Amino acid sequence: MSNTTSHGSTARWWLAVVVGLIVSMPLAWLLSYAALLPFYFGVFFFALFGLLIGSAMHRIASPGRPYGRVVLVAGTTVVVLVGWTASIVKEGRDFPMDMAVKAGNRTRDIGDRTISEYRALVAEEVRRFLRERYPPGGTIGYVRWVLTSGELKKGQIASVHRTLEPVQRGFTWAARVVLSIALFAFGIGSQTLPLRPDTGDTEQAVNEGEKATPT
Repeated sequence: MSNTTSHGSTARWWLAVVVGLIVSMPLAWLLSYAALLPFYFGVFFFALFGLLIGSAMHRIASPGRPYGRVVLVAGTTVVVLVGWTASIVKEGRDFPMDMAVKAGNRTRDIGDRTISEYRALVAEEVRRFLRERYPPGGTIGYVRWVLTSGELKKGQIASVHRTLEPVQRGFTWAARVVLSIALFAFGIGSQTLPLRPDTGDTEQAVNEGEKATPT
């Protein structure tokens, strides 16, 4: 007697995963901006864009359904983690210039530089600050800073004479990260996980196996 269902071609499923990764890259770029919208409004874009990514994966993989639960969860997890990580890397890379723009908007004391030159100077000073105070700098330094401090205090950046801080920091930033991952996973998983065998398929396969077993 057979107690298993036949599963679709895992090759087709992993092709869908590759498509999901490709689609997630430009959307991750947009999510890096949406994540910083006030009042957590931007986190809902993680669910929306997750639905778009999951829909593309579903379209590719659907003809070969059903697939085993393990490969579905594994592939979905890969796309969620890679797509979300790309968005946070972009956020970290943009942070120095974001602070430079904010500094340029809040001061007229930029010396005999143009506003573009002043912003470039401040951005480089912010990058140096992260490398020196929160090594290794870059996105990892940004994450360490935003979780533990979240302020560029007056005097920490030579060309900035007032305290700067991002829209989210500390607990509010961490809460946004958890919520964004959850909604991103929900959006993608809602489209990919239904490709698994459902209970009805399993019961039908078991019944057919019992009928085919000689007595």
